[in-house]
Amino acid sequence: MDNPTTYFYDYADAEFDGRSFNGDSLMKTLEGLSPEAAADTKTWEKYSAWSVALHLAWFKYFMARSILGEAAVGGYPFDHDEDGFGHPTRPDADSWTAVRVYLRKIHRQTAAAIRELGPERLAAVMPEWEIPYGRAVAWYLGHDGYHIAQIRSMGVPGLKK
Repeated sequence: MDNPTTYFYDYADAEFDGRSFNGDSLMKTLEGLSPEAAADTKTWEKYSAWSVALHLAWFKYFMARSILGEAAVGGYPFDHDEDGFGHPTRPDADSWTAVRVYLRKIHRQTAAAIRELGPERLAAVMPEWEIPYGRAVAWYLGHDGYHIAQIRSMGVPGLKK
């Protein structure tokens, strides 16, 4: 029999870059935006989709670094604030592509690390947040879905209605 947690991991992967139950996946949503639209902060929340994408990349990196160590994941390549939000240094096609390429890379790395956590490690305390890794993973699995909805509902110019 499959490990029941596989269903949760598969769901999170689909929300990220697969066939989501809730509309377009995160990556499909982001790929539908031009660099200019992705960088535009004239939204209801004053965030850009680019900034939210960097926030998601940061927390994927944060989780991977906590589980695997910085030596395994390397440094984080984008400027960011304490909540992981960043702004494009150059809102051009190459920079926007680099964000999406990194998002895919760090998502795969983080997803693989999380899938490898055994019961002992899920029960262990995550030092950065002082909570069990299992609780941090539960949060992580819904993080993309939350921000996909945010991007879709904040009035990003150029995002299909």
